[in-house]
Amino acid sequence: MKRVVLYGAPNCHLCQVAQQKLARVRRFVAFHLEVVDVRADPELAARYGTTIPVVNVDGRDALVSKVTEFRLLKELL
Repeated sequence: MKRVVLYGAPNCHLCQVAQQKLARVRRFVAFHLEVVDVRADPELAARYGTTIPVVNVDGRDALVSKVTEFRLLKELL
């Protein structure tokens, strides 16, 4: 099963939209999802702070800022 990490922040509108899209795709493709608040870790904040949301699939930053269902499915299949 693929491992997906969504790097974002709680008050980020784009991050909330990305999480909704992940939920929709998850109905068709199973994957383990972890949501990480980049503000909780200074290293993550420095790395992702200006580019969130970032969807990482199996250790690779697959989608940055613009998350679409089509691109999610492409990365997961």
